[in-house]
Amino acid sequence: MRRFLILGHDVPLDPDFHLNDLAGGAGRIDVICRAIGASLLLSHGIRRDVETVLLLRGSVRVRICGDRVKRLNPDERSTAALIRRALAALADAGSDVSGKAGHGETQSTPGIFVSRCGLAEEVDRLLGQGASPIVLDETGDPAASFAFPSDPAFVLSDHLDFTEAEERLLADHPRLSLGPTPLHTSQAITIVHHLLDRRAEDRDEDLVLAHKVWGAPKAQIIKGLIEDFGIPANLVMHAPPSVYPMAVDGLAEVRIMVRAGDLRRARQIIADYFEEPCEA
Repeated sequence: MRRFLILGHDVPLDPDFHLNDLAGGAGRIDVICRAIGASLLLSHGIRRDVETVLLLRGSVRVRICGDRVKRLNPDERSTAALIRRALAALADAGSDVSGKAGHGETQSTPGIFVSRCGLAEEVDRLLGQGASPIVLDETGDPAASFAFPSDPAFVLSDHLDFTEAEERLLADHPRLSLGPTPLHTSQAITIVHHLLDRRAEDRDEDLVLAHKVWGAPKAQIIKGLIEDFGIPANLVMHAPPSVYPMAVDGLAEVRIMVRAGDLRRARQIIADYFEEPCEA
């Protein structure tokens, strides 16, 4: 599962905010609504393997489950209406938005749950469910070399920076950089989805033959060179039919396999540094 934790600092907790002034009187809830859309919406569909959590003013949690949510549309106004309904449901459940934490969650509309919650409590919940919080930060580790966990939970702020208290609570978690240029929250989420989608495609993609050589030592050298250029490669040992039960003196045909999208570049690297690659 992919998770996004979005901290909203200005969104009013009173459900009476006006839907016709999302960027003003509604505390820049338009930023939050765009982030919800980027995290959950596809063209004509919803990402069912995503959970998006809004933490509003450090005290109210709105949790949106992609596999259960209904009536989530691309326009910001209708998304803001769902948030407003969640805040109203929290008040109706007997937990005043200015009071202490309530008990459990209230489902305001299908797939949207609201409760009282702070950042430390939410991070603990994520960790307890096996998720790995990752803070998006321009100064973090570059995406190209980042080891994404199987159940990432990306933590982002709205149009404002993390507060000092939030920074302290998140200090021990890894930080991921999408580049030095500051991005809108929704833009960062879109890029994260792209990175993870590409990795999923790479895992499922069939490998193709880039070159074949005799002997594992040479194959390992070529594999290391290709990987130095950022191209993942696998070695497949293939011993031809023989009267011997194994390759003689360790000599066996070794096939160097890469992803189809990397094939042309891998062969060019092999040709530049070693020899013309075999194509069959």
